[in-house]
Amino acid sequence: MTYFAIAVGAPLTIMAGAVSTGYAITGQIGIPLGFVLMGVVLGLFCVGYVTMAPHVPNAGAFNAYISKGLGRPAGVAGGWASLIAYNTMQIGFFGALGDATEPLFRGWFGLELAWWAYSLAGWAIVAYLGLQHIDLNGLVLCVLMIAECLVIIVYSIANLANPAAGAVTVDTLSLGNLFAPGVGVLFAIAILGFVGFETTVVLCEEARSPRRTVPVATYLSLGAMTLLYALGS
Repeated sequence: MTYFAIAVGAPLTIMAGAVSTGYAITGQIGIPLGFVLMGVVLGLFCVGYVTMAPHVPNAGAFNAYISKGLGRPAGVAGGWASLIAYNTMQIGFFGALGDATEPLFRGWFGLELAWWAYSLAGWAIVAYLGLQHIDLNGLVLCVLMIAECLVIIVYSIANLANPAAGAVTVDTLSLGNLFAPGVGVLFAIAILGFVGFETTVVLCEEARSPRRTVPVATYLSLGAMTLLYALGS
């Protein structure tokens, strides 16, 4: 359950895409602190979130909780908002996959294919795996999640061992650098990095002991993602 949540968060995509783009566009160096603060805020949110999970066992998670507390119309609205938002993000990710893969395959194998061909290939693979048993999907996600986390950790250690200007600083963790122009983009990047950690409660019905498993998995995934993002960025 923990690695499912981390895998859905796609740490390497956040590091290579959102974080690098955020630094380039905003010039804001408080991104690591933004991840830490967002992790703390989500940790407080999880207190109620995981407590509710065993009492409302439903794969719909957010929209089921909203329906229980605010009524069915609000729950349906929340479900539609999530459906549109997640699928819009998914379309963007497939586009990013094609754009990132095209130059690699051209350089490695001399293939001259349009970016959208790689996007369609990625979509087909995802669609196929989505129809398979969860054991296969779990194995694939576990391998990819471990690989991407190792890439982030190895590169982070390499950068710490060879810092710019020859010295390691903690300026990125200074509050003074957080509330500078571009802080809105900073927090948008930070919250994007944690999209998917809430997946643990979706699997509540599959857990043998949801009252214990769901909270542990949720806090573990949130803590691991916070540390990984803060270190990598």
